[in-house]
Amino acid sequence: MTTCSLSAQSEFLHGNADRIEAFLQQHFNDSKYGMVIGLVDEHGTRFFSSGSLDNGTEKLVNEHTIFEMGSVTKVFTSLLLLDAIQRGEVNLDDPVEDYLPEGVAVPTYRGIKITLLNLAVQDSGLPWNTPQQAALLKPESGQPDLTAFKESAASFTVENLYEFLSTYELQQEPGARFQYSNIGMALLGHAIERATGIDYEKLVIDRICRPLGMTDTRFTLSAEQKVRLAYGHMVDETKAEFWKLQAMQPAGGLLTTADDLMKLLSANLGLSKTPLTPLMKQTHVIHHDESTQFGRTAMPWFDNGVYNPPGSNLLGHAGGGAGTVAFTAFDTANRRGVVVLTNQMKVYPNPVGWTLIQEMPFTQSNTSYAVRQVVGVGIGFRKDKLTGELRIIKVYPQSPAGKAGLSVDAIVTRIDDTSVEKIDLLECMRLMSGDADTPVRLRMRDDEGIEKNVELIRRPFLTKS
Repeated sequence: MTTCSLSAQSEFLHGNADRIEAFLQQHFNDSKYGMVIGLVDEHGTRFFSSGSLDNGTEKLVNEHTIFEMGSVTKVFTSLLLLDAIQRGEVNLDDPVEDYLPEGVAVPTYRGIKITLLNLAVQDSGLPWNTPQQAALLKPESGQPDLTAFKESAASFTVENLYEFLSTYELQQEPGARFQYSNIGMALLGHAIERATGIDYEKLVIDRICRPLGMTDTRFTLSAEQKVRLAYGHMVDETKAEFWKLQAMQPAGGLLTTADDLMKLLSANLGLSKTPLTPLMKQTHVIHHDESTQFGRTAMPWFDNGVYNPPGSNLLGHAGGGAGTVAFTAFDTANRRGVVVLTNQMKVYPNPVGWTLIQEMPFTQSNTSYAVRQVVGVGIGFRKDKLTGELRIIKVYPQSPAGKAGLSVDAIVTRIDDTSVEKIDLLECMRLMSGDADTPVRLRMRDDEGIEKNVELIRRPFLTKS
């Protein structure tokens, strides 16, 4: 199904329409779960959808279907901070301990305190999750226990938060580098609650949703909204329970629709007139660019390290991962945005959304793996533990190695002046690393035993991840 509100023709809104429709039909037609894709630019909005809510009704998903947004909630928490600053309720550089009860200890690093700014841009030094929650995501064997993780996050109270803070030791100075943190964002939201005397959900509704006309974004649903609620599904297609978060509310769990998130993006892009837009522009400022996984990171938007085509400036945020998945992204340079919401975990929305906002070809490959730009020579290796041979197992077509005609199965015996026979794979990769435009000399042997020297220059090239 397609719905649209258009004032003029737009290549962004129309260019991939047939491919998007075919993609949704292929994966979600007559399915018990579904996906909604929304696009917006200066010409209007357009929505595409297919599949079911699986909530006991015969309803199909559309832009008014309510989904969990997971960690996209963090965008609201950071915006609430800037709004509170504008109201004179807090200051950006205030230590977070100033807003906690007396006696609650907040970790420091060599006397340096965690500020509200550190929490908002996620460089406080606090970890992604508590050690107990992290253990559920990285079991010794088998798949991560997402159901148990969801239950752990739901049962995490303010008292648990205080207890964690009192025992945790920072491993880095606040402000030193980016570290994605559910704990940090939960702490930020709690501090804002205490500073304003208003609970988190009411803050979101009164200070963000009402000004933007977002009528379906909240934790607590009316009877009418519950009829539009899509049930999530795990990878094995079993239904997932909804987040019922306590202290972790500011880090994830808000419910929303594609239509509501489109209003949020429109305001971020200045396509709609709202008093929140100047504050939103502050959330776009890049604070760190060293994260391999998250790329350039703002407050708390990031670009995931994906390829930014010339003339574009991409930012996004994803959420979910335990039955539902949400993705939002926008291009501040070209003023366009994309929302992807789904209640399943087999077809991930992130590469779909990045492909659309990048205006890359909407192909099976691109919608499975986001296009990134990396610097290197473009070779993947495998080290044989028995023979010590370093064999090429992948060559990226547009990379320096691809353009030089290197092929898989060739054996590398030396990197620069170092024999690879007695060093491990990580050391081999380190020898291949370096800045752009630096040379890498390889001694290679093919299956016929013929050896040759090859010099490659590290260059930027596009790949998938």
